[in-house]
Amino acid sequence: MEEIVNYNFEGKIWNTTFFKEYCVLEIRDETTRQVSFSCVNLLIGKVIWENIRPEKSWWLSLVGIFDENLILHKYSSNQKPEAVGLLILDIKSGEVMARISDWIFFNYTEDVLTVYQLQNNQPVYKEIYLKNLFKSLQQFNNSIIETPTVEASPTHYPEDSLHFPTIYKFLYRLLNIDAVKAVDYLEINDKIIISYYIYIDKSFLNYLLVTNHSRQILLNDLIAQTEGIGIDTFTVKSDTLLYVKNQTQFVGYRL
Repeated sequence: MEEIVNYNFEGKIWNTTFFKEYCVLEIRDETTRQVSFSCVNLLIGKVIWENIRPEKSWWLSLVGIFDENLILHKYSSNQKPEAVGLLILDIKSGEVMARISDWIFFNYTEDVLTVYQLQNNQPVYKEIYLKNLFKSLQQFNNSIIETPTVEASPTHYPEDSLHFPTIYKFLYRLLNIDAVKAVDYLEINDKIIISYYIYIDKSFLNYLLVTNHSRQILLNDLIAQTEGIGIDTFTVKSDTLLYVKNQTQFVGYRL
């Protein structure tokens, strides 16, 4: 396997979203109470823009990437945050292309963004044609290179599942360890990928293991020391194994 990205961000990686070769990360700095966004191109394994703060606020969060548009929700800053508007950023540059106040994301289809708001406790919908919204901006370009990709997510098996004992035996024979609580498991191409936990000194150590079908160990990386068990601790996008290490480090290996 080839490591293609290994980048440490100044803050916790809170959330991620993917589209084609793009991965956008939501980074939260709990000390300064600021949220920023960074984008990785998975085909070249490079951070193409980082630390974009469209507003000096903690109350922004990822919605998703749609074509070349990154959409964020803006939230009210109270104890029960509610979405109060949208920001649309260009995926290639991180530039804010539009701000839409008082509307909430509902759907996106073929350049049509559907938003809604509640009026008298009833949803009212509106369609926004993004090409018309952006037509005065020369940098808007609705072309994405189509690239063949493999995408897959692991299956989570807790200790009481039928498959956990089989995976436990595999790990014990290969690594001489006692896996506990749960595993995330995925077979893809000729690889077996397992996220497992061992319990040492009153904490859980989360490792990510990659082997081939000949049981050759290709990776066995300690990715977290935690007090609990996570779900979906890795994913495969654009033929690349991706995971977050120690909450701040984004790592990717080409499979």
